[in-house]
Amino acid sequence: MSQSASIPRPYTTAILASSLDGCLAHADAPGQRIASAYDFQHLEQQVAQVDAVLFGATTLRLGGTAMRLQSPHLIAEREHQGRSPQPLQIVCSARGELDLNLPFFRQPIPRALLTTEKGASRWQGATAFDYCWCAGGEEIDWPQAFAHLQASGVQTLAVLGGGQLFASLLQIAAIDELWLTLCPLLLGSAAPSLYPKESPFAGRLKLLNVLPVGNEVYLHYRLSYD
Repeated sequence: MSQSASIPRPYTTAILASSLDGCLAHADAPGQRIASAYDFQHLEQQVAQVDAVLFGATTLRLGGTAMRLQSPHLIAEREHQGRSPQPLQIVCSARGELDLNLPFFRQPIPRALLTTEKGASRWQGATAFDYCWCAGGEEIDWPQAFAHLQASGVQTLAVLGGGQLFASLLQIAAIDELWLTLCPLLLGSAAPSLYPKESPFAGRLKLLNVLPVGNEVYLHYRLSYD
């Protein structure tokens, strides 16, 4: 691993849905969800528990929106706990190339951009984000990124994709838990991969729970990097 698992950082859970052949989206309709309505409820419940969610720029471009809580019950529960109604929505983009016309920028949510010096230069003077964190010159420097998150009070984080971001965090031992929904689909190699890395994952996954719902299977793992 390129970095140590001892880097101070938020407790991080990845929440992903993949086909049986390890793909994250349809190749011909990448913005279309492959999972069920139940999976959305499951995702919303997990997101309601964290301080912030993190997703890549490609995930945002394909979906167009943030993972905003919609359940009044979950929102009220957060407010009862003294937390913000919505978790902070963090876009990770080294280049900072994002379209202001996306619905994401009109949603009533707190927004942050995690980027590099080059990416931050695109947003100087802009008010689209509540936070614009610069972490690195050309590529994201994760120790710097985690320092920004912790300084802003982010103690728990959910990673929602895509595969490159998920794989990058696995490679630096920065994922603590994984919720993976297996969907009854075979999408083929042209679709985005769950783990698009040549190097194998060097850690271990301990299965905590298995829940079949309809034709989907919900897997919950704890990760270790010993």
